[in-house]
Amino acid sequence: MLRGGKLPALINSISKTYLKLVELLPRQKTVRSNYEQLRAAFDSRPNANTANALQLLIGTISPIEDVFAAMEVEFDADYYLSLYSDVRDSGLDPYFHYIAWGWKENRKPSKFFEPEYYAKINRNLDPRIFPIAHYLRNGRATGIAANPISSKIWFEPFVPDEAAWLGVPAALRQLTTRAVVVIPVYKGYEETLTSVYQALYSREDAEYSVLVVNDNSPDEKLVEKLAELARRQLFEYHDSHVNRGFVQTINFALEHLTADKDVVLLNSDAYVFPGWFQRLIQHADRDENVATVTPLSNNATICSYPTYDHDNCLALEVDPGLLDQLASAANRGLSAETPTGVGFCFYIRRAAIDKIGALDSDAFALGYGEENDFCMRAIHAGFKNVIAGDVFVYHTGSVSFSSAKQENYTRGQHHLERKHPNYSSLVRRHLQADPERILRRNLDAERLAVHFRGAVLVVTHNWSGGIETYIRHYSGKLAHEGKQCIILRVHDRWRATLEVPSDIGVYVPNLGGLDLRKETKFLSDLIERLDPSLVHVNSFAGLDWSSHRRLLKLISGLRYPVTFVGHDFSPVSHNYQLMRPDHLITRAPELADVVSWDIMHNGLENEDVCELAERIASYAEFFESGVCVEVPSQCAFEIYKGVFPKARISIVPHDDHLPETQRAIRRGGDKLRVVVVGAIGPHKGSDVVAALAADAQNRALPIEYHLLGYSDDDSRLKSSGVVIWGRYGAEGEALEMLDEIGPDLFFVPSVWPETYCYTLSIAIKKLIPTVVFDLGAQAERVRGLTWGTCIPLELAANPTRLSDQLLSLAVDEMWENVAQVSGRTAYKL
Repeated sequence: MLRGGKLPALINSISKTYLKLVELLPRQKTVRSNYEQLRAAFDSRPNANTANALQLLIGTISPIEDVFAAMEVEFDADYYLSLYSDVRDSGLDPYFHYIAWGWKENRKPSKFFEPEYYAKINRNLDPRIFPIAHYLRNGRATGIAANPISSKIWFEPFVPDEAAWLGVPAALRQLTTRAVVVIPVYKGYEETLTSVYQALYSREDAEYSVLVVNDNSPDEKLVEKLAELARRQLFEYHDSHVNRGFVQTINFALEHLTADKDVVLLNSDAYVFPGWFQRLIQHADRDENVATVTPLSNNATICSYPTYDHDNCLALEVDPGLLDQLASAANRGLSAETPTGVGFCFYIRRAAIDKIGALDSDAFALGYGEENDFCMRAIHAGFKNVIAGDVFVYHTGSVSFSSAKQENYTRGQHHLERKHPNYSSLVRRHLQADPERILRRNLDAERLAVHFRGAVLVVTHNWSGGIETYIRHYSGKLAHEGKQCIILRVHDRWRATLEVPSDIGVYVPNLGGLDLRKETKFLSDLIERLDPSLVHVNSFAGLDWSSHRRLLKLISGLRYPVTFVGHDFSPVSHNYQLMRPDHLITRAPELADVVSWDIMHNGLENEDVCELAERIASYAEFFESGVCVEVPSQCAFEIYKGVFPKARISIVPHDDHLPETQRAIRRGGDKLRVVVVGAIGPHKGSDVVAALAADAQNRALPIEYHLLGYSDDDSRLKSSGVVIWGRYGAEGEALEMLDEIGPDLFFVPSVWPETYCYTLSIAIKKLIPTVVFDLGAQAERVRGLTWGTCIPLELAANPTRLSDQLLSLAVDEMWENVAQVSGRTAYKL
């Protein structure tokens, strides 16, 4: 909230017309009044101080003009109200709520903008930047997506032309008619004609008739068109001269117009596709106790796909008709029993109507609960309700909000609770169990298999770091070669998530968080259907040992080529960096050390713990099943080969993934300026840096330390005088920031035998004199540089000697050697 002390700076620049108004602002009691008055002042005469005050109130550093422009283009008030009941209940203007608070809470301003996704793909975006303003000015122009799905509406209703109507079969009642499809009509010219057309077009030889019931529509154009089509004998038509309302119109059809037939209630904004009825009716034919059947849809609460309880109106990579076919293949004959169906497309067995009656038009005269009540009464009478997984029906629905609509909904819920006191608990338990997830998961898998057959399957963890850098480069390389890849990301002890590159546009949210304890067969079957050209294994970090071993067995049993990239030493120890648990650094580890360290208790939880012999035996079996093992350095090769002598191991250095850049700028000065780059924890040398900085303070040494990145304990480093520059986005940003720092030395303080060390690549690319400890790939790569040096590992445990060593280096000579490097062929990245 903007309070008194923050406003005086406005006064000098606002017009005299608003001068008195601004002087009164400190006494305003609400954020809204402050905002409205400042906005009025700015609209009257835009100026920097008023703009700054508005930025302050909103909490953004984005230009206020950009904020207002973005709100005009990207904010959808109706959608916002439909999504957030707390905003509706508050009575606040949705525009104001979003601009004051909603954007900070990552709320969605429209169906097209997903704030969390946008932040994820813009990792270095300052949280004070107004997200839709950034998208409008930067993201859209550079092709950055605003959501993980698409920028198009999935299905738009249309008015069929004359040729289309001439091409559809009639759907009149015959002796063989199994059910009557009842379409109640009131408003919506395009929606209604699309619904009627799709019901006719999709009939083919299905045994249903179509009954259109006009509830005294005020749309004369629509009434005239329906009457014309009815005269052609395309469908049965009832034109009511009174307006009964939705529920009573349905009951009139059930009781007087459909005789003894089963019924499908089809909303006039719901669209079916060929084969839908045959599949829907089969669920009733399999079990005479089924009273109602509801299909999957894009917009049908518990039946919604791909995202549950959501209006999925954005276009997937397939049209709704093709998705219906994929649902038929993915979930053939599968259904989920449910306490309630959804009325947009609602099959009802005539025997259930005969036994429990039609819809309750007294309690639910205005709708909002009538189908839920029917389903509950059906359950009480011994019937069941199911959701069909092999049928998909598109539902336009509505996101418009009004107080009357909310009032009717509240009234309907009240009557449901009074009639069925257990309704809420049944639905709540059902939502928690979410049996429809299996149906959604299967359909996601079907789409994935169709789109990515033959792709490379990349297995990795859910952490940041060098492996993630490698995979970004590797997937980009595949894309350049015209190959696709899918990522299987392991996490949270026993979970695995299938992801696709963000620029592909195949949204499969139901393949996230697969439980490896009980869905391993599903994953194995999906991989078989994907038929990958290669399974590219990078890391199982984040899994417990049971799930870790389970995936090893799954992958080794596949019939596809498998490559394992040794980014760390997970096959050798549950301590992937081969570090003593107490971080005592004495010498490079040997296998005997690892054996003793693996049984050392360090008081920390590590889910990936097992007997060392079991781990090595499991990986030996995995490697010897035909897996091609690649390691990026000689050091890693020697460790792997020493433990797995029968494995097929080769050295494959990582490619240069960094953008071209200018040579480093050396700032110079009275102090030796040492830079450390990356996210550093104990294994990456955070303890070493903290001790060095403390020693420099204690002895007033002419040396200063900069961390371009962050550590496991930034406060500790800051207290010792380390200058922390914070996180950077892509490596290109780090390369530029190094010029701003202007270091004398680039220090890689890692105290584990790195298999490659991507951080070191940054130093080499920038041609900055570099210091590493004499172990692992970091020493292997620096040893051949005339402007790099390896120092004894034991110095890591002796900060005073290490400080003296750094200060004694011939830094000027190292820079002279840098100057003699010509081109980019004098060293390897």
